Amino acid sequence: MALAAAPLRVTVSLAPYASIVEAIGGDLVSVTTLLPPGASPHVFDPSPSQAAGLATSDLIVMNGGLDAWLDRLVAAAAPTASVLVITQSISFTPVAGEHDHDEHAADHDEGHATDADSVQAAESGPDPATANPHVWLDPVLMSEAAEAIAAELERLDPANATMYRIGLTRVQAELEALNAEIAALLEPVQDAPFVPFHDAWPYFAERYGLNLVLSLEPFPGREPSPKYVAEAVAAVKAAGAKAVFAERQLSPRSAEVVAESAGVAVAVLDPIGGAPGPTDYAELLRYNARIILENLR
Repeated sequence: MALAAAPLRVTVSLAPYASIVEAIGGDLVSVTTLLPPGASPHVFDPSPSQAAGLATSDLIVMNGGLDAWLDRLVAAAAPTASVLVITQSISFTPVAGEHDHDEHAADHDEGHATDADSVQAAESGPDPATANPHVWLDPVLMSEAAEAIAAELERLDPANATMYRIGLTRVQAELEALNAEIAALLEPVQDAPFVPFHDAWPYFAERYGLNLVLSLEPFPGREPSPKYVAEAVAAVKAAGAKAVFAERQLSPRSAEVVAESAGVAVAVLDPIGGAPGPTDYAELLRYNARIILENLR
C-alpha cells in the first residue's frame, strides 16, 4: 500500500488567507500563519524561529504592501520558495494608501504629507504599486484571491488538482453568499458616516456603501499630530458620525481622544482576526459588520 503524500506546507502572512487556504486544500495542506493574533502587520518584526520555519515552506502566500517584512524574510530564509503575492494576482481598482508613504514621512513636518502633496496625489491617482493593500476585507476580491491560491496549489500538487478545484468552487460559493449576507446586514446604514482607525477599510466601505469620512491614524502605529487630531474631531462633528472605530491590533488612544472631543462612542473593529477573535474569514467579516451596524444604526 502506497503512503499518502505529505501535505503541502503553506505559510501565510495573515490569518484571513490561512482560512481560505485551509478551506480550499483541507487535509492536503498544512498552514502556518506568521502574524500572531492581535499583532499589526504594520509594526511586526518576525522572530528567528519564524525565519527557520519559512525555509521549509512549499508555498508562501503574502498580501503585498503591508507585509513587506515578509519579502526580506523570504530573501534571507527561503529564496527558492514559491511565493504568491495576492495584490499582484488579482484585478482590483486601487485606492491610494495612506500608510504606504511612511518611508517618505521624514520629508514632511510631524510625519504627515503637506496639502500640496495630497492634491498632487489626488490628481495623479493611486499608483498600483503603492495602492492601499487591504483587499482581503472585500469578499469579492477575496474570491479572486482564492482562485489564485487554488491555481498555485494545483501547480505545486497536480495529482490533487481536482480536489483543489472542488475546494475552490465551494469557497467561492460561500464567499458569494457571504457578500450578499453582509450587504443585506449593512443596508440600513448605507451612506452613514464611517470613521475607522486606519486605512484598512476603503474596499469594504466601497463594497457596502459606507461613507468613509477619514482615518483617525494616517500612519498605523504612529500617533497623529495634534493638528491632525483637531481636524479629525472637526470632520467627525461635521459629518454627523455616531461613532469612531479603534482596532484590536493598534493602540486605541487616538480613537479615544477623538471620540471624547467629538462626543461620540468608540467601538473596536478587527481587520485581521485570529484567536481569541474570529478565526474564520466569514466570521471575521460578520463580526465587523455587526459592530458597524450596531454603532452606526
